[in-house]
Amino acid sequence: MPKTKISGKQVLDEVKGPILIVAGMIGANMAGKAIDKVLKVESSLEGMNVKSMAKPVVLLTAGVAGAIFLKEPNLKLIATGIAASGIASSVKVFLKKDLLAGFDGLGESDLIQIEPYDPELPELEDGSYDTLDVEIAGPDTMLDDYEEIQEVEIL
Repeated sequence: MPKTKISGKQVLDEVKGPILIVAGMIGANMAGKAIDKVLKVESSLEGMNVKSMAKPVVLLTAGVAGAIFLKEPNLKLIATGIAASGIASSVKVFLKKDLLAGFDGLGESDLIQIEPYDPELPELEDGSYDTLDVEIAGPDTMLDDYEEIQEVEIL
C-alpha cells in the first residue's frame, strides 16, 4: 500500500464545507432566538401560533436566497446552514419536535408503536433433563465450539 502525504491545506479544504454549514446553522439559531425574543413568541401555546412561523420563514428565505444569489462559495455554504436551520425550526413549529435535540419517535402517534412480544412458554421441571451423545460420521469424533449440527437422527 503506497504511503501518501496529506497536507494541512487538503485537510482544511475537506473540513471547510461542513464547518461553514455548521457555522451558518449556529448563526441562524442565534438570529432565530433574537426573532422569537423580539416578537415575544410563547412556545407553551397549544395549536398553531402565527408568531412562531416568523422564524422559519425568515431563516428559510434568507438561506435559500443566499444559496442562490451569492457568488462566493464560502458564503453559499453559510447560507446553506441558515436554510438548514430554517428547516429544523419549521419542523419544530409544525411537529413540536426539536430535530437538533435528538429524535424520540413521532410523539404521541400510534404509527410506530409496536406491542412487545412476550410469549407464554411452558416452564420446565428442574432435574428432568437428559443428555444425548452426538456421533459424527467422519475422521473427527469431537465437535469444537464453532461447528454446528446439521442433521439429528433420533433412534
